[in-house]
Amino acid sequence: MKLAYVLLLLFTLAYAVDPPDDDWIVKSGGCIVNATQGTIIEQGSLIAIVIAFTVVVIAAAYMIGSAINEAHWTVFAKDELYHLAFSIIFLIGLSAILAGSCYTIDGFSQMLQDNLGMGLSCGGTMQETAGCYMDKLQADANDLAEIYLDKQIKEMMDSTYAWSFALPLVNTYTLTGGSYKRVRSGQYETIFNSFIMPALISINMQKLMLGFIRENIIAWLLPIAFLLRIFIPTRQMGDLLLALCIGVYVVIPFMYVFEFSMYDVITSDDCTEFGQAICDKVVDGSCDNPASACDNSFGFWKIGKLIPFAFFFPNLTIVIFISFMSAVHKGLRAIG
Repeated sequence: MKLAYVLLLLFTLAYAVDPPDDDWIVKSGGCIVNATQGTIIEQGSLIAIVIAFTVVVIAAAYMIGSAINEAHWTVFAKDELYHLAFSIIFLIGLSAILAGSCYTIDGFSQMLQDNLGMGLSCGGTMQETAGCYMDKLQADANDLAEIYLDKQIKEMMDSTYAWSFALPLVNTYTLTGGSYKRVRSGQYETIFNSFIMPALISINMQKLMLGFIRENIIAWLLPIAFLLRIFIPTRQMGDLLLALCIGVYVVIPFMYVFEFSMYDVITSDDCTEFGQAICDKVVDGSCDNPASACDNSFGFWKIGKLIPFAFFFPNLTIVIFISFMSAVHKGLRAIG
């Protein structure tokens, strides 16, 4: 444990020798490289006050324990001194921890993109790639929503066509020529309301979340997490928020790159064997050649590709994120 302590201290001090002097959110390759400086800028005064208060509490506990010869007071003082030292070292090395984690995962993300081939429409850093895929999914969902809504309205309007003729003093006769299109309009409306619109809302919410993570999670939540971590009564909450910050900043963007790259990998060629099942005469016009349904820009295959990315993969990301956050939280509790 002592050796690990020394190595962590040397590693963090080596990284913190020459901190950046610009605005504290300085990104290199999409990764924040000076989170320590930002934390001190945001909550430095309060953190210093809490550290001073903790030192006073530790000194008082040690003196009381030594004066009345009570071992649990001195043990408490030594334990809290260890926790305080670990918190300070962790604060000093925060930039190294976040940047190192981000660079490691980002490198793995780059390797993943290289192994999947050159057919990917998005590339760059982990953060940039995740944002690019969200933009692409949002654009496709918007196009599908516009197409289906237009077709639903057009079919509804066409279903109202009617011809009337009158025989004077006898009767008036009315013939409808497109009432069957009301059924088609209902089909487009059902698909729009049941699949496309929920997927579009989900994708938009995920895009907003990724943007918030990229711009604000470290700037707002991390300084508060450290403040709570140093204060004795709120240490557990601080550990939980620190684990949350690291997981949200590193794990979630990587999972989006890992999962959403399949949007490019899965092509219309993979659809051919399912052509007969997904072909629909209303949407595709004809099913004489079922494989043609795979190339339809607004067919069921296009909608089916959106569904996992709108609902299943985000839930998988949440499960993995919670597992990661729990592991980091337990690690922080065990170490310091």
